[in-house]
Amino acid sequence: MAEPLETTLLPDALALPDTPDGSTIGRRRLIAGAGAVAGAAAATQFVPQGVAQASVPAGASKFSILPKAVRLADTREKNKYDFTQFSNRYIRVKVGGRYGVPSTATAAVLTVTAVNYSSHSHVTVWPTGEGMPVASNLNLLPGAANANMVTVKLGNNGSIDVQALLPGHLIVDVLGFYEPVAGAVREGRFITLATPKRVFDSRQTSRRQVASGSYTTIDLTAYIPPDATAAVVNLTAALSTGDGHFTVMPYDAAGPPTTSSLNVSGPNEARAGSAVVATPTKGGKRRIKVYAHRSAAIIIDVFGYYTGGASSLSQTGLFVPVTPDRLIDTRKPGQIGRMWPNWVVEVPLPKSIDGKAAAIACNVTGTASRGAGHLTVSAARQTIPNTSNVNWSTAYSVVPNHVISQVTHNVGMQVFNATGSHVVVDLAGYFTGTPKVPSLPKYTNPPPPAAPPNWILRVPRLGLTSTVMAGNAEVVTDSGFTWHWTGTGYMGQNAHVAVFGHRTEAGGPYRYIDRMVNGDLISVTTGDGREYTYRMVGRYLTDAGTQNILNATRANNGTTFSIVACTVGYDSTKSGYPNPWAATSLKYRIVVNFELLSWREV
Repeated sequence: MAEPLETTLLPDALALPDTPDGSTIGRRRLIAGAGAVAGAAAATQFVPQGVAQASVPAGASKFSILPKAVRLADTREKNKYDFTQFSNRYIRVKVGGRYGVPSTATAAVLTVTAVNYSSHSHVTVWPTGEGMPVASNLNLLPGAANANMVTVKLGNNGSIDVQALLPGHLIVDVLGFYEPVAGAVREGRFITLATPKRVFDSRQTSRRQVASGSYTTIDLTAYIPPDATAAVVNLTAALSTGDGHFTVMPYDAAGPPTTSSLNVSGPNEARAGSAVVATPTKGGKRRIKVYAHRSAAIIIDVFGYYTGGASSLSQTGLFVPVTPDRLIDTRKPGQIGRMWPNWVVEVPLPKSIDGKAAAIACNVTGTASRGAGHLTVSAARQTIPNTSNVNWSTAYSVVPNHVISQVTHNVGMQVFNATGSHVVVDLAGYFTGTPKVPSLPKYTNPPPPAAPPNWILRVPRLGLTSTVMAGNAEVVTDSGFTWHWTGTGYMGQNAHVAVFGHRTEAGGPYRYIDRMVNGDLISVTTGDGREYTYRMVGRYLTDAGTQNILNATRANNGTTFSIVACTVGYDSTKSGYPNPWAATSLKYRIVVNFELLSWREV
């Protein structure tokens, strides 16, 4: 069973589309990202020697988009739709052979929506007749409704199974399908642009935001060729003025729409949603439009297109569906772990498709985010594009999105993490063609950013656990805490860090610091969950001069941590004299230095 990913920032309601019987379809929340520079479209036609494909793989299929979304199942209205419900969290839905989807279809593109009335939950979609995979497509908070675009292989009788971890309502809409081919075809092949292109950004206009209830026309003529029948785009809404939804529509479609491509939950939220939209050429133009239910800034990026009947015969861009397969989960032992800002993780492909795939369709989830941020997915060991695929607005978000990404032979794809999170990638299938070859060395991840106080300092030899705080030294230490010496380093920096605490006053946390010996270990835990381990390497005596104290904290090379406290020194008026390390005199300082051994995330 797939493991749950806690969710956040979900839509407050469902907005409902047309179905053949006049009923409505659930409002979608397709979480994705956007960003790129504008430019002319170019299909990726990389031909590294030795990896080009010579034949059509079993299951290779072409794509067709339906004239409009069709609802196949809704557990809130069981009598209106033909599906099988096994429990209050598990349904089976026949897709092939219904509503324009042929019985021979190999896979479908769906919108799957869940309404959760339990605890944190997730939803998995898979082919009927196969075992439930370790994969997920949706993630939900208690009481939330969420949706995502899903590409899934069809199973027995053209059906799929949909199961939530916990009880909730399930809704399935079909947007398009893949049907098998025996060889080269003209139409229905997916062609990625060499680089994703930003085609519209309202923030660059005088108004910055589009009005509530408005339609914005987007011209894709310069970015996709005349033979394109549909485009794959990302719609981003930023600077939202409240909760609402946004829809990517064919240019000539009537409105207002009854479906949505993107939902935002409140003001000032930045979210993005992927969409597949028909782009017929009319009057020499290939245009789409975006409906905004709520005023916001909107951004459109285009990532690729599906070919039409006027295209040349080719085997490039055919889709081969697979049983959902988890490619990476950074939460697992042996993986990179919870990523830090500006880190990249590579996602290798299964050997069965490596070298055959020019691109893959997958579900990418960011979970346990460190703050507002995004993920950018691209072919590994290539320049990271100025785009994003998964976006979130707060820390500890869990956000999935359907992604189509180019891949590189032998190394797969890469996920760039702007602010840090765990990353989960589940494979849905691949597009035939020649993969890229590495153009850059493997990305070197930078150290985590510096972490300022507060910290938790643990000194086992003293049985001490103390909070390290910045600010006024007297206020901090007289309150029984440890003071971070202003101007010295932070955790995560290759620097010397110094702290100070009392030996006899305010509980005397460092009274017996003189008992520490070389080799003793201490640890410092940061507020963002890092634990640094240090080993004692030296003890020094100085007078109370600030510069002399700081010089002692720098007596050992490398990344160090120093605990400073008062000591008798050579003050013969003190009872501890002549022991220079005894407590205590204001005229002298004991400086105990530690070298960094390691750090880990806790």
